[in-house]
Amino acid sequence: MHFTPDQQAVILALTDEWQTPLQIVGNLPNACGNPSYINELIKALLCEGLVQANPVVLGLYRLTTNGMARKALELGENQ
Repeated sequence: MHFTPDQQAVILALTDEWQTPLQIVGNLPNACGNPSYINELIKALLCEGLVQANPVVLGLYRLTTNGMARKALELGENQ
């Protein structure tokens, strides 16, 4: 799948730790959006299986195993 630059930035900002959209915005290099815009990007990444929503605490997100692999590709770390 082809990702937009903003989606790529969100993938790079997320980790395997739970984060809120506000925390994700704070980790973005250009602060490409507000939390509402980030939520839309996260929804698209959820559909792709790259991001997981916390089933207990609403509004927390982290990368899945596939998301971590994609992040590694984005960073050029995958061999």
